[in-house]
Amino acid sequence: MTTPTTKIDLTTSISAAFAKKALLSKGELLHWLEDIYPDVAEDTLVWRIHDLKNRGVLESPGRGMYRLGKAKTIQPVFGDIARRIAAELARELPLVKTCIWETRWISGWMELQSPSNWTIVEVEKEVLEYVFNILTGITGKVFLDPDRKVVDLYILSLNEAVIIKPLLSEAPVMTVGEISAAAPEKILVDIVAEPNLFRAQQGELDRIYANAFREIPINQTKMLRYARRRRKDEVIFGLIPVEYRLPKTAKSHR
Repeated sequence: MTTPTTKIDLTTSISAAFAKKALLSKGELLHWLEDIYPDVAEDTLVWRIHDLKNRGVLESPGRGMYRLGKAKTIQPVFGDIARRIAAELARELPLVKTCIWETRWISGWMELQSPSNWTIVEVEKEVLEYVFNILTGITGKVFLDPDRKVVDLYILSLNEAVIIKPLLSEAPVMTVGEISAAAPEKILVDIVAEPNLFRAQQGELDRIYANAFREIPINQTKMLRYARRRRKDEVIFGLIPVEYRLPKTAKSHR
C-alpha cells in the first residue's frame, strides 16, 4: 500500500488497476484507488475517475464501467460527392436531421478491400423523396431506400453510388466539421441489421468488430440501445469481443 505522502501519477499508474481485467466497474476502480489513497474522501476519488475520463486516460464503454482509453479515434474523411450533398442539404433543408457517411470508412477494419464506396444519406422519412429529387441533380447514381432486388440488379456493380434511407430514432451520430455523420456505434449496427445492402461486410463481421473495438473507443450502451431499436441487440452483443464485452446487466438501459 502506498503511504499518504507518496506522490502518484495516476495517468501512468492507472494501468496497474487493469492488469488482470480489461474492464472494471466503478466500484472496483474505487477500491483500487482507496488502496492508493486510504485517507482521501470517496467524492475526491470519484472526481479523479471523472478527470481521467475527461483526459482520455480512461473511457466508459457503458454506464458505471471503465477501461483504459485509446489514443486513436475515428477520423472520417468525406469525398467530394458527400461534401456536395451535405452542402446542398444544409442549404435546402437546414432544419432537417441528416446523417451522411461512406462505406469506405469500414475498409480499415476489413481484410478484403471492396473497390466500391457508397455514400449513405439518411434523412427524416417525410423528406425522402424530396431529398432524392435534390440529389439526382448531383449524380445520376442515386437510389431511394433500395430493396434486395434493386441492390442486386443495380447497386452491387457500382463503385460509387448514393443511397438514401430513412434516419431512425436513437441513431448514434457525430459531427465532422459541419456535417452530421454516422458514429462508429451506428455503423457497426447497420452493417449487421442490413445484410442485403452491406453484402461485402457479412463475411468479415467478427473481424470488423474485433478491429473496431481494439482500435477506437466504442460506447456499448449507446450501440446496444440503437441495436435494440433495430431488433439486433442480442446479435450485436454476441459480436462484441469477449475481452471488451460489458456484463449483461450493464450492457443497456431502457
